[in-house]
Amino acid sequence: MVTPHPKQRGQQSEAAVLFEFVGRGLSVLQPFGDNERYDLVVEISGTFYRVQVKTGRLENGRVQFETRSSGTLTNKISKRGYDGEIDVFAVYSPERRETFVVPIEDAPETSMGLRVSAAQKQSPNINWAADYSVERWLETVGE
Repeated sequence: MVTPHPKQRGQQSEAAVLFEFVGRGLSVLQPFGDNERYDLVVEISGTFYRVQVKTGRLENGRVQFETRSSGTLTNKISKRGYDGEIDVFAVYSPERRETFVVPIEDAPETSMGLRVSAAQKQSPNINWAADYSVERWLETVGE
């Protein structure tokens, strides 16, 4: 299988997340153009949530994703966080065909892993993917 271009991979993840949210009966808005820091807006019980969609990579029993954006300025790569600009990350794992929702306040500044299988070493700092399921998020926001 040919690896898609990063833009195409992002579009595939956005489509998967959109399908997941709409399939659950949520109202989903899409901003016009590519200039917003969020990809979607979801309305739940009258509250709007700005959603940044990320593609997760399955690595060592975790779905790993970047919690900042990368851009190119001349010959330099610029990385920038999302603090104050989004409310949640919606992380789509193509290998698992599953979406996870991570509130911005739970996300570290650079990247995050969501554990989907048992770790070799136990640690209190493990972020279990099940804790970030779409169902769990909807329960916390009152859907």
